[in-house]
Amino acid sequence: MKRYKDCALICNDDQQPLELLDIVMQVTEAKGYKVNRYSSFSDRDTLAVYIREQGFPYSRLIICVNAEAQEVSVVNIVPMPESGISHIDCVEYNLLLDRFRDKVFASINSLSGNAIRENTEDYTIKDIIPLSFDALSAWLNGFPLSAHPMDTNRWYAFIVALHSNNEYISTEDFEKYIREEYGWSDEAVEEFSLKLEAQIGLLEYYDRHR
Repeated sequence: MKRYKDCALICNDDQQPLELLDIVMQVTEAKGYKVNRYSSFSDRDTLAVYIREQGFPYSRLIICVNAEAQEVSVVNIVPMPESGISHIDCVEYNLLLDRFRDKVFASINSLSGNAIRENTEDYTIKDIIPLSFDALSAWLNGFPLSAHPMDTNRWYAFIVALHSNNEYISTEDFEKYIREEYGWSDEAVEEFSLKLEAQIGLLEYYDRHR
């Protein structure tokens, strides 16, 4: 499966995220990008970078300070109204992100040693829920649509595993995995996606009120 990638530049020792964002802004402008610095959650903590790349929609890349993680991170890339589109697909998003990383973050890494943190475009459900993946597989590789008590118990075992392992899977990832790997109908996928959300919510409510 594919996802929108994350990418961040990590502060060096004794370096504050706002100081690092200052450097990112300077290098970004030196590379010929138009930028706009503004405040979102604290003073001047966000940088918008306007990207015109041949073959890609005119876009705005947003970089924010993450004080808790001591980094500055790319949080989104959105198309500009002039591009004529409202959404950038996963492949184009990641290509634009990689180009910006190579031009700006890689330059700062080379000059100042700030590490780059990023994940991969391709991922599996096991990457998301490593501790609960076996329970999911046990349910899916039985007869999950049969409504047999044994299969219902395997489903419950998966829900309990997610909860007890403190792992989270979005309904989007859950649905995508079952469609792509098991070829389920939209109706069946939606049924269990709703069950997943409701039953996890019930267990969380129980924990808060017991």
